[in-house]
Amino acid sequence: MTPEENVDVRRYLAAIGQSKRLILLILFLVTGTVVAISLILPDKYEAGTSIVIEEDGSALGSTDPQTTVRRLNTTRELITSRTVLEQAASKLPGESADSLEGSVTAEVNPDADIVDVTATSEDPRRAAAIANTVTDTFLAERARDEVRRITRARQQLQDELDRLETLPGTQAQTAALRDRISQLSVQELGAGTDMQVVGKAEPPSSPSSPRPFRNAVLAAFGALFLGVLIALGRDQLSPRLRNPRELGRLLDLRVLAGVPYIRGSRRRARRLMTGAEAEAYQTLRAALEVSVPPERGATILVTGAVHGEGKTTVTWRLGNGLARAGHRTLLLSADLRVPRLHMLAQSYGEIGVGDLLVAMDLEGDVLEPDLIRQATFEVLPAGSGMRGEGCLHVIATGAEYKDPGSLVSGPSMGMLLNQIKALDYDYILVDAPPLLGIADSQVMARHVDHIILVNRLDRLSLDNVAGLREIIDGLDTPILGVVVIGARGEASPYYLSRRPPLLSEAEAPR
Repeated sequence: MTPEENVDVRRYLAAIGQSKRLILLILFLVTGTVVAISLILPDKYEAGTSIVIEEDGSALGSTDPQTTVRRLNTTRELITSRTVLEQAASKLPGESADSLEGSVTAEVNPDADIVDVTATSEDPRRAAAIANTVTDTFLAERARDEVRRITRARQQLQDELDRLETLPGTQAQTAALRDRISQLSVQELGAGTDMQVVGKAEPPSSPSSPRPFRNAVLAAFGALFLGVLIALGRDQLSPRLRNPRELGRLLDLRVLAGVPYIRGSRRRARRLMTGAEAEAYQTLRAALEVSVPPERGATILVTGAVHGEGKTTVTWRLGNGLARAGHRTLLLSADLRVPRLHMLAQSYGEIGVGDLLVAMDLEGDVLEPDLIRQATFEVLPAGSGMRGEGCLHVIATGAEYKDPGSLVSGPSMGMLLNQIKALDYDYILVDAPPLLGIADSQVMARHVDHIILVNRLDRLSLDNVAGLREIIDGLDTPILGVVVIGARGEASPYYLSRRPPLLSEAEAPR
């Protein structure tokens, strides 16, 4: 396999993995619908019998293959002809030619000179009765037709014999006619014997349809095939990013860390996932310490491109990592539109960022220190870190506002950040809204020292990346790099340490 083919296979597998929820939804919907319909439909029973056609023994006998095939097809058509069905319906109470047309089929057996007759009914005994009656009716009607044909031929020969007997010198002709009449008499006695029934139809013990299990299996395979086609089609119409390196190249940014998915058994995968995530956030914390050495009031805006990429979770976990490493850290929930940080921190104070902005608009350029302390929620007290006097504080969003965009984009946001910078914190992480389609983060970016982007591979399209690149190119604030959520990594024994994870596994990207 060439490298190009290997890349394509990985891309297709990634596209299927990114659309697994859609594939599972299609699988459950299609399979569930088919099973429900199968359970609702009434049971159908099939009973069948067969007619074997002998090569010899009648005037129709022939060893020519084409003649045999034509004879079998003719027999098949005659069995389900209107005439035969009408005569059979007269012997079956409650049936008509129309009802028998929908329940009786005849098929030529490809391996023998046999025509199979099958009848379908909701009653197994009824199905057997229909198959036997139609078969017997066809054979009886065919025998009568054969007798009538032979009788007409014999009568014509007899009339010719009577005429020749009155003429002189016709002894040889009359003898031949008498011999032919004798042959026809013999054929009349054996009319219809070239076709025989092979076993009578018996009532079936189980229904032929519906079969919920079989239908469910077939529907599941069909739904999986359809789901995979849709996933691959979506990937072709809207290509997705394959790996963190490609995202970093398109954005022209450094990849600070990648939070991986790790395959394995369920129990092992959960341990590996916790260890791998912890190491990823430790890597992010170390990269931040190198890029922005601890200093009083370093403000870092954490944002993404679209909703649901994990920026809030990264803010929360990075803050925990910094605090445990001995840094005084403050988390500021500045996403007033879809706040989530207070849920992770479990801080539900009455005063938050919105309230501080409103108070600053009313009171002037400076807030009372007591008001900021009142809005600050302590998650990790001072001295909780592994070294130094690290702590973790959170200022939640506060009350909801009808127009959060104007509140965050106003001059009060810059003044609030400047006042918070003067507090005794090494790092101030600002959880901000996404950049695409919302101006909040672009305005706040003017008031912070650095920016960290958080992007999730399965949430971004190439159009999103292009739009994000245009926005960050217009920002003056330095961008430290990008944290990639959804990077795939290999399992490693280094992730199997027994030390407690940095955070709970239950925290999902926000």
